Amino acid sequence: MKFRTITAVLAAMLLTASMAAVLPVGAEEKASDTLSCAGSVSKIFVTTAVMQLVEEGRVELDAPVTEYLPEFTMADPRYRDITVRMLMDHTSGILGTTEGDFMIFDDRDMQPHDTMLPELSTQRLKADPGDFAAYCNDGFELLELITERVSGESYTDYVERHICQPLHMEQTGTPWNAAFRAPEQVPTFQRGSVRFAPDYCMDLGSGGILTTAPELCTFGTAFFKGDHTLLSEQSKTAMATRSKPAEYEDGYGLGWDTVSYEDYDNAGVQVLSKGGDVLQQHAELLVAPDEAVSVAVLSSGGSSMYNELMAMALMDIALGEQGITVGHPQAETAETLDTVPEDYLQYEGLYLDGGGLSLVTFPEGRYMEITTLAERPETKQYLYTQDDRFVLMEGDVASGKAVQDKNRTLLHFAKRAGTDYLLSDVYYDFGRTGNFRGKAYSMQRMEEKTVSADAQAAWDARSGKKYYLLSGKYSNCEYYEMPSLKIRTYPEFPGYASDLTIVDADHLTSELCMPGGRDLHDIAMYREGDTEFLDLTNHALTYISEDAIEELPQDLTEVALHTKQAVWYRIPERPDGELTLEIPAHAAVYVYDTYDRVTYSSYMLDYGNDVPLPSGGKIVFLGEEGESIKVAQ
Repeated sequence: MKFRTITAVLAAMLLTASMAAVLPVGAEEKASDTLSCAGSVSKIFVTTAVMQLVEEGRVELDAPVTEYLPEFTMADPRYRDITVRMLMDHTSGILGTTEGDFMIFDDRDMQPHDTMLPELSTQRLKADPGDFAAYCNDGFELLELITERVSGESYTDYVERHICQPLHMEQTGTPWNAAFRAPEQVPTFQRGSVRFAPDYCMDLGSGGILTTAPELCTFGTAFFKGDHTLLSEQSKTAMATRSKPAEYEDGYGLGWDTVSYEDYDNAGVQVLSKGGDVLQQHAELLVAPDEAVSVAVLSSGGSSMYNELMAMALMDIALGEQGITVGHPQAETAETLDTVPEDYLQYEGLYLDGGGLSLVTFPEGRYMEITTLAERPETKQYLYTQDDRFVLMEGDVASGKAVQDKNRTLLHFAKRAGTDYLLSDVYYDFGRTGNFRGKAYSMQRMEEKTVSADAQAAWDARSGKKYYLLSGKYSNCEYYEMPSLKIRTYPEFPGYASDLTIVDADHLTSELCMPGGRDLHDIAMYREGDTEFLDLTNHALTYISEDAIEELPQDLTEVALHTKQAVWYRIPERPDGELTLEIPAHAAVYVYDTYDRVTYSSYMLDYGNDVPLPSGGKIVFLGEEGESIKVAQ
């Protein structure tokens, strides 16, 4: 076979800019100066680093994390049972992501690295270590710290010396070195065509690697069978083995998201996959170790799922050149029935997922209906099928005018550890670009709660109120992505608030405990004088009540700045005005409309300093202690 490299730059509605590379073993690599953040594909880098230390006999996969990080503690004594392997396969039970300032615009910061252990020391676990897999960024930050502690090198230096240099990758690294090598970084955009400063992930182990499409492709070749540049066959096999055999539990390997695709398995090909996303940069690495094919797709805009589909299409081409045909059959139409077995009526009730509460009912025993109890409720209807599942319908089942949805979403009930769950099969048909099947736990059954009248009244008083990010650094991407939170209680179901349960008048906790339940959080409220604050306890972020935000003064000429203490103002409801700003280097300003959508950010490139003010919106000033932003209205 004649090997070849495909490098493409695309412009499409879904991908603002995309770089793809296919690199079979023996191919010539084409150099590229366009750098991009690989997001969570970085997890394969830190997993590789620790596996190298395992091969050297300096780390044991099934040893407790505390053996290498003795100062690692948590508020839950079960933390002592967390092993190195559990960090790699997402089974540690750690809540998910300690955000803080881990995603930032055009900046570098050691804070996420330096505060990881102190932050974890106050957190609980969501499950027994090893019980089930649920995506966990913090676990890979601990792997980063283990790499440093055992090797005696900074993580940046370790990746450079032990991964990049052996593979001759000269444009790959962390924000502390790679960002200064390439003359060009991929342009990033918000709201379609508004160019923004680049976003970086400072959780290096979980998402901080910067690279190019050809070099990420080269990294993938290190996992080809017979290639021992970085790892032995034994280590690569361990990484490529599914950690949980249960069909609907996340099928992670060590570091890899997926180590088995049904369509590729049917063709006799094992394909390994890892995707990654930061705010506006997305990545996918797809490797067929036995067939020696590595596919990397990096994009500005879109999502890692789109990149995965593109990588699958390129993988099919490369495998086709080896005479391997991969079939992606269409989903079959489910055979439906017009009644639900009586045994299923017992499953009526409340269910919880990461978005909040839903109500499951069986109207007249004819079909299943799931209604989200959100501010704007959404109802979906499902018909019972001959294979004992429920298929999602589009249209109104009661009127007889409904068809099965194109993705063939199927649900069924199952019990795990005494708790009822809804499990889902979703088949995404993307035509000739490939298909994607997903099997996962979808919802957890919940019981009605009993709480004190005072506690319920306290949260009812907060229901519908917004809280605005206060503690993020001036470069924190959260000011763009999610500047505010809103809590909502359910009059018909006391004891719940949003996707959490009420503990007392000032505390909420997450009771979601299921495979795939990622990035959980608790909430604690506190007051200073008359001002109320919301602490997202395990995300290292604090928010301030909208009640404490004053109206923007008409005579404002200067805003004094304080480190990690945002200065918020309400924009009066009047004909739109305008500000002219003088913003120092280590500062930022955001303007929002009434729906908290960004209309201006000082990270918008080439925008200028004349800023329109939307009536009824908000503005936030951010910066470092001792500096100020000049304002002319």
